[in-house]
Amino acid sequence: MSDRYSVRPAHALACITLLLATLLPASPTLAVEPAAADVGAGPSSLVILFEPGSSELQAKDKAVLDHASRAYNQGKPIVMIITGSSDRTGAAKANLTLSQRRATSVLQGLLDRGIPAERFQVLAKGETELPVPTQSGIAEAQNRRVVISWH
Repeated sequence: MSDRYSVRPAHALACITLLLATLLPASPTLAVEPAAADVGAGPSSLVILFEPGSSELQAKDKAVLDHASRAYNQGKPIVMIITGSSDRTGAAKANLTLSQRRATSVLQGLLDRGIPAERFQVLAKGETELPVPTQSGIAEAQNRRVVISWH
């Protein structure tokens, strides 16, 4: 009977995103001048890498968030997908939570740039579906990431 009421972390994040969309006031769309190199559909995805155990965005990540904002403003994708991951150091549950915090940091950075909350799907994958498969306990920088993609 307890399985009937269990909530998966990815589902909880999706619910939080929908709740934010309902509660946050509508924010005006940013007026962004398209750069010549940025015209078109934009990249298939953007990646932000994180320090071990951290979900804090660094100054260099501002450019990636700005790029994602420009891509949104130029193409108005229906959904921007934010997927957090972690490497395989530490416990799987802690890594899932860390990947959620990373995805939420990126979500907040994009919300701060005026993209409406209802345009996001937020996923936390922890140490599953890693771009660089490793054994448990291995710290791989390319796995400590958030990928921003859109449809």
